[in-house]
Amino acid sequence: MSINELRKKLWDYDRCYRLGEPVISDTEYDFLLRKLQKLEAESNEKIPPDSPTQRLGGEPMEGLVTVPHRVPMLSIENTYNIGELREFGNRVAKLLGDTSTLDSKKTKEPAWIIELKIDGVAASLIYEDGLLVQGLTRGNGILGDDITHNVRTLRDIPLRLTTKKPPKQIEIRGEIYMRNSDLVLLNQSQQNAGLTTYANTRNVTAGSVRLLDPKICAERRLRFFAHSIGFCDGLNVENHFDFLEELKSYGIPVTPHVRRFDSFSDAVDYCESLYAADENFLSDLDFEIDGLVLKIDRFDLRDKIGSTSKSPRWIIAYKVEKYEAVTKIHEIRVQVGKTGTITPVAELEPVELAGTTVSRASLHNAEEIERKDIRIGDVVVVEKAGKIIPHIVRVEKHKRTKKLEPFQFPELCPVCGGVLLQDNGGVLIRCNNSECPAQIKEKLRYFAGRNAMDIEGLGRELIDQLVDSGLVKNFGDLYRLTWNKIRSKNLERMKAKPRKPDEIPLLVKNLLDGIEKSKNRDLGKLLNALSIRHVGVRVAGILAKHFGNLEKIRTATEEELSNINEIGTVIAQSIFNFFRTESAMIDDLIKELIGRNRENSHQNTEQKNKETRLFDLNSGSDILSDTLSDTLSDTLTKTSTDVQNLPLQGMTIVVTGTLEHFKRNEIEEVIDKHGGRVSSSVSSKTTFVLVGKEPGSKLAKAKNLGIRLVEEPEFLKMLGQ
Repeated sequence: MSINELRKKLWDYDRCYRLGEPVISDTEYDFLLRKLQKLEAESNEKIPPDSPTQRLGGEPMEGLVTVPHRVPMLSIENTYNIGELREFGNRVAKLLGDTSTLDSKKTKEPAWIIELKIDGVAASLIYEDGLLVQGLTRGNGILGDDITHNVRTLRDIPLRLTTKKPPKQIEIRGEIYMRNSDLVLLNQSQQNAGLTTYANTRNVTAGSVRLLDPKICAERRLRFFAHSIGFCDGLNVENHFDFLEELKSYGIPVTPHVRRFDSFSDAVDYCESLYAADENFLSDLDFEIDGLVLKIDRFDLRDKIGSTSKSPRWIIAYKVEKYEAVTKIHEIRVQVGKTGTITPVAELEPVELAGTTVSRASLHNAEEIERKDIRIGDVVVVEKAGKIIPHIVRVEKHKRTKKLEPFQFPELCPVCGGVLLQDNGGVLIRCNNSECPAQIKEKLRYFAGRNAMDIEGLGRELIDQLVDSGLVKNFGDLYRLTWNKIRSKNLERMKAKPRKPDEIPLLVKNLLDGIEKSKNRDLGKLLNALSIRHVGVRVAGILAKHFGNLEKIRTATEEELSNINEIGTVIAQSIFNFFRTESAMIDDLIKELIGRNRENSHQNTEQKNKETRLFDLNSGSDILSDTLSDTLSDTLTKTSTDVQNLPLQGMTIVVTGTLEHFKRNEIEEVIDKHGGRVSSSVSSKTTFVLVGKEPGSKLAKAKNLGIRLVEEPEFLKMLGQ
């Protein structure tokens, strides 16, 4: 193989590596790289600056040279507070004013980009005619240190852009960082050499990029994510999203998980929900982040509002506080979830973290255990970000002083003994025995939860006893419970003796009352309660609003389901399969939900009128309590009023102040059920602002924008109440 052929092969390998799809191992790559280095040394030809061998590093530098940035690298305003984040959005809206003159689509609100805030070291890369000529640290923003000798050792950074028409000059800015898995290897190497180990990836990165000897930096396996642009000559893009796509075509890795939103309020909602909605999110990342970055998408709008002397006005970082501690894994146990998912959980030596004692951490799946090489007895770094669910960042392998056996994932369900199977194309391992007691218990706990059927008195210990005694095997059995049945099993938690022989104990009465009241929940809560895979609170609400009644959902085709906004093919297939495989269970549940009420409907008409719920989605969509008829049966199958006739359909509503009849979560639910959408900030797209007592700054902004103000009595009239 000639020198040029070997260079081309290594360039191709580099490109695959940057795409996250390496085709050969690091050992094989290093072998070929050394071979090329040997061939180049034996040749009389001049070594081109983009040769892969230039990543190996040359002679140590005598010192770092300070270089002025052509465009200052300003700092970013940041906040840890969601309220301050919204205030930033309000300031930007005022600065932009009416942007319709800048936009042929006549939009008055700009799109926003959200990126992960990589916890690394800021750097800029300068390319001329596609060739990397310089790498700089941020420094003080005006002057940076020349670290070209170290930047060239990073395989993530192409020495030549992979495009035939590169810009004449382009400055690409981003973060140099280290993966947690690479820190584990580095610390092992340091330990073996009798050298000091490193506490975290950022410290290693910050020290490594400023080393004078590039060969040492090359051994650290640093990486790079691009996230912004500095000076440029010859790049024709108008917005940030397209800029990132252009960088990808050049072979530059960009920050992953980038999202674009049509409004700032949508972007804020995403920030607020990200960590809570996806507890696997942080554990799936092999690099550290310390928040999210929000930036205006369009470059012309950025130019319009400009910058202060410290930071641009069009960008902000929403940061999360990170808390880390070092502890030890005493045991790894597996739990069975409501859909049969087998989740490994690490039992930790208790450690204080963010004001709480942490003694357990989810390991999520077998793949994570294998990827991080987590073993019983290991010393690990456990982290909380934003004071939420703890997760294990990495194993301190250099502290593994004795041989520890790899964790063996069980082949059989630890509860029912059923065979465990891995999802096709997925990482989750499941028990597929629908009669597994552990699954039944978890489904019942979820069914009784606040966001589902909200059954008071039905807690974890009682569910365990009801299932273990054989009284409850499915949802329908809950509604068949009676005092006599419970008394016959002599349940531990139900032994409290009544004062009178025939009197039902208060604990039992509260449970039965809670079960009866749960029949007043709406369709969205019922759908969420059923534990359909991929269907949570939001998807359940979308389905309820779209179809209006359960029978339409049961008979919907996969195509009909997948055509619904935010559903998609995977969720659609899951819903479709559920209602066919669980048809008997659904029929049984429906029978119990409406059966006894039908028998007692005429006796209870007066009482029902007193207990009429304040709001229904419409006359036919409150699936479990139809306040307009004497029975519940029609509401399970009848065709609901077209959602377009809902009183708040298509409206965007902002709530400010304290309301008399509703708590905040209740009013949001009411607005959603009546076709509206709750927004967290006032904008030109706001239909009206619902004003309560002691309103905040949203009231003033609504007045400035001329947005309609609605007080609670008028709001109730809008809903026909």
